[in-house]
Amino acid sequence: MNFDYSEDKLKVLNVMITFYNNSRKYFINGVVILYKQYIDTVARGFLLILILTLVFFIVKFTIGYIYPFIIAFIIAAMLNPSVSYFERKWKFPRIVATISVISLLLLLFFIIMVFLFNEIIQGLLSLLEKLPDYFQSFVKMVEYLANEQIIPLYQNIIALFQSLDPSQQNAIQENLENYLEKLTETGTNMIHTAIGQLPEIVVFFPNSITIFIFILLATFMMTNDWQLLNGKLHQILPKNLLSFVSDLHKGIKKAFSGYLRAQFILILISASMIYIGLVILKVDHALTIAAIAALVDLLPVVGTGIIFVPWILYSFVTGGFSLTIGLSILYMIVIIVRQMIEPKILSASIGVNPLVSLIILFVTIQVWGIAGVILAPLILIFFYVLFQSGIFIKMFKFIKG
Repeated sequence: MNFDYSEDKLKVLNVMITFYNNSRKYFINGVVILYKQYIDTVARGFLLILILTLVFFIVKFTIGYIYPFIIAFIIAAMLNPSVSYFERKWKFPRIVATISVISLLLLLFFIIMVFLFNEIIQGLLSLLEKLPDYFQSFVKMVEYLANEQIIPLYQNIIALFQSLDPSQQNAIQENLENYLEKLTETGTNMIHTAIGQLPEIVVFFPNSITIFIFILLATFMMTNDWQLLNGKLHQILPKNLLSFVSDLHKGIKKAFSGYLRAQFILILISASMIYIGLVILKVDHALTIAAIAALVDLLPVVGTGIIFVPWILYSFVTGGFSLTIGLSILYMIVIIVRQMIEPKILSASIGVNPLVSLIILFVTIQVWGIAGVILAPLILIFFYVLFQSGIFIKMFKFIKG
């Protein structure tokens, strides 16, 4: 049998060339597809970052002008179920139901404020009656400290100073003069800063009243026209966006009401502990002091310390050492218990893990300082609502295409 080796070689060569061309074609097509997918993913990610940056700057430069209406919208969303209940159950006209609910809310707020201010005034009147005795005790304590501690210490310092070499005395005098100059400069700057802020403080109260009126009017209008606004939104926005807005509204309502509930629980626990502690220490007007403590507990960072720290120092200076120890223990217990239960209560009320709450609190304090304490709950609620709405998953899917 004879074989045509040249023809076989040509066939093998053709097969190899065909295999090479097909492999090259598939490889190039695969690279092109992967490259196109990569470019599309990067482009979508860049577009998303650009949109988020634009939204951030829009919010940053407009929040100072629209925040009263944002607050009014949140309040209106919380009041709408009650107004709808009055309208449906008791057959009230919408405007009457809106006025009734807002009036009841304002009346409740006014009653609470009257009760607190009445307790505060009663406590202050009692304090004014005892103030001369307290002041006399304080003067006696200062005289005792001056005669028994400060004057002997001053004499010892003078004797020690005179025993030093002239060069050492000059060095001490120069350092003391420099320190006093820096102290005077710092005090002067602080006074100038405080005086410069006085106009802002004076303007703050009229502005607060104006903002309160705008929030009240906007709340009334939004609550009264809630169904109309809801209908307009359904006409303008597409269904997907409406679904997202609905989820966002439910999440904000749940998270914000949970945050308010958590703060109420924390304040109630702190005030109860303070009241029980003051009763055990046999302090007069324990209920008044506990009510004031509950009011100032809303202040960031300082909280009840604005009451306890000066009180503890005064008790120590006036010689009330047993009261000083008791107040110090009570203050430490209140702080420790609040720090231990606050992340847990916030997470249980809002639905966020305590570790996440702690991380957000730490980051906001590092970025914004004391203001971060105020912003931390808002940021926590914001991210919780976004997470619950599935926006992060949708953004990831958008980037992947």
